[in-house]
Amino acid sequence: MASLASLATSLLLASSVSANTISFNIARNAGAESAQLERRQLSLSTAPLLKRAGTVNAQLTNAEVEGLYFANVSVGTPGQNLALQIDTGSSDVWVPASTASLCSNAKEGGCPNGAFTSGKSKTFDIVEQNGFNISYVDGTGSTGDYFQDTFSIGGASLNNFQMGLATDTTIGTGIMGIGYNTSEANLDTTDGGNGTEYPNLPLAMVNAGAINSAAYSLWLNDLQATSGSILFGGVDTDKYTGDLISVKVYPDSQGGQTTSFTVAFTSLSATSSSGTDQLTPANYAEAAILDSGTTITLLPDDVATAVFEELGATVSQELGAVVVPCSLAENTGYLTYGFGGTGGPQIKVQVSQLVLPLTLTNGRTPTYTNGETACQLGVQAADGLPVLFGDTFLRSAYVVYDLENNRIALAQTDFNSTSSNVVSFASLGAPIPSATTAANEDQVTQTATGIPKVETSGTATGSAAATYNPTATGFSAASGFAATSTSTSTSSSKKSAAGSGPEPFAWSRVVVAGVSLALAGVGGGVFALL
Repeated sequence: MASLASLATSLLLASSVSANTISFNIARNAGAESAQLERRQLSLSTAPLLKRAGTVNAQLTNAEVEGLYFANVSVGTPGQNLALQIDTGSSDVWVPASTASLCSNAKEGGCPNGAFTSGKSKTFDIVEQNGFNISYVDGTGSTGDYFQDTFSIGGASLNNFQMGLATDTTIGTGIMGIGYNTSEANLDTTDGGNGTEYPNLPLAMVNAGAINSAAYSLWLNDLQATSGSILFGGVDTDKYTGDLISVKVYPDSQGGQTTSFTVAFTSLSATSSSGTDQLTPANYAEAAILDSGTTITLLPDDVATAVFEELGATVSQELGAVVVPCSLAENTGYLTYGFGGTGGPQIKVQVSQLVLPLTLTNGRTPTYTNGETACQLGVQAADGLPVLFGDTFLRSAYVVYDLENNRIALAQTDFNSTSSNVVSFASLGAPIPSATTAANEDQVTQTATGIPKVETSGTATGSAAATYNPTATGFSAASGFAATSTSTSTSSSKKSAAGSGPEPFAWSRVVVAGVSLALAGVGGGVFALL
């Protein structure tokens, strides 16, 4: 997959591991970090719009078929209701314009979650005409204007909030980017950007007095749940179990700026009824990015291969996906991810949370030739792409994103919790409430700059049927996960990881809607169609 604007910058990940660190020759720049913090603390020229309430809580809707999470918002005066996809891996809020051709094209899906009509808002104001330009590695993108208007979410309302208005877009749903404002689209010089940073949503909430510090907590809830929540400015201690432990977010080596939620991924094990297998070596450490805008999890190739062997998964070139029998969802085993080294947070992900539906765009379902239904595994090999922990991991974790202090706190989520105990950040830059600090944090550094982008969904394109009968009946997994009716292929490709043929990876500023999995050139394989 390639960005529309840039193919020049490739992700380079080191492979040598010392006793305590993976070194990426980071160049820390104290001056740049100080300037970045100062910019975040700048106040808006307008007076606070709200009495400082401390927190803003918004419900999220889980679109299970798309594998995406949406927040209901209102834009303009009077307010126009839209649903926006939340994305911790991007930094701009943007909405599709009602005049965009896609929004009136029912055959292309239109804009099912709403579009914004600027002429109906009496507070609409253009900030930069033709200044909004976002491109994606799957070949999609949006262009248009930057504008200011009233923006409301979770009962909080912001006046003169800056957003993008997509007058030309290939994506029918707007995005609520809540990452670092250092990665706003107008700053992407590879994409023609030459703008200046503006207060994006977390910072604007602070400046408006809605929350005390630029931080939020994400509770996606389980795979089958219809809703979760995002809590700006606080932590809900009833939404997790065990300890909430924070780890560092690492800056990029170039300029020392923090542009993505990069943390230290330090261990992975698989547990089933027959025992536990350690899938990573001692003193392991890898830079990994937590990104709610990615539906699956991309692991280092060798680690992903070990996971596939444990779960009896097949990398299907026909479907462009890692597939497993849907019956694997009944397995009671789990994967345990560790972060920040010894004493850091440990998050268990049940195997049942990793089995995703897989359908063709014609609505039909692929099956193995023995008749068993095929599903998608929510873990794939990075294969040259960055290591990303998407929704198939984030659902199992309660995650606190602290943009002021560059820290992430994680705890085991409490699925379907019905109670609430909200604790707000005490002040700007205050530590994460109720969290302790990991004892051993100096694990990784990040050399790549910008936001790494990849996206997949559980939809394959095409309708060809493969008729090859597999000779293998399943992997022999030591931990007892072995599934039946899989082929023996465990190779990974950029096509299976990102829904496209092998190409050099290019950084992009944002990632959003699911990329359809390719089903092209099928001439044989292990699948048939119902």
